[in-house]
Amino acid sequence: MSEKTVTGVDGRVWLVNMKIMWSDRSEGFEHEKEGGRKAVIGIIVVLGLLWFALIAWKFQVPAVSVPWWVVVILLGVALFFPVRWALRRPRRLMVEGGRWPDDDEGIGEAWSGFVRGRTEARAEFKQAIRTLQKRGTPARANSPLQPQ
Repeated sequence: MSEKTVTGVDGRVWLVNMKIMWSDRSEGFEHEKEGGRKAVIGIIVVLGLLWFALIAWKFQVPAVSVPWWVVVILLGVALFFPVRWALRRPRRLMVEGGRWPDDDEGIGEAWSGFVRGRTEARAEFKQAIRTLQKRGTPARANSPLQPQ
C-alpha cells in the first residue's frame, strides 16, 4: 500500500493512497477477456501432465539426460501465469481530503478509481499527485478517478 500526503497548489491538504485489491471486481468487457477459472484449471492440468511425462520419462529410461535449459524453460512457463496474475491485480486509487489546513470541520472531497496492473497504477498515482500540485484537484481528462 502506497500513501502520500500532498499539499495542492491552492494550499489544501490531500491524502493519496493506493492499495491492491485481491478480489477482482471487473466490470464490462474487461472481465470477458480474462480466461476464468476453467482456463486456469486447464492450463494447470496440462502443465502438470507435461511435468509428469518428463519425470516419468527420466525414471523409465535411465540413459535420458534432461538438459538444464529444458528445466529452466519449464520452470519459466510454470511461473509465468502466477507472476502475471499477481502483477495484473487491480489497485484502488483513493484521493481524500481537499480541506484547508486550519479547517477541522470542513467537508472534504473523496475521489476513487480502479487501475489494473502495477505499472499503470504507479503511473496513475504519480499523475494524481502532479495534478494536485499543479491544478489543486485530482480531476483530469481520461482519469479513472471519479468523485464519491
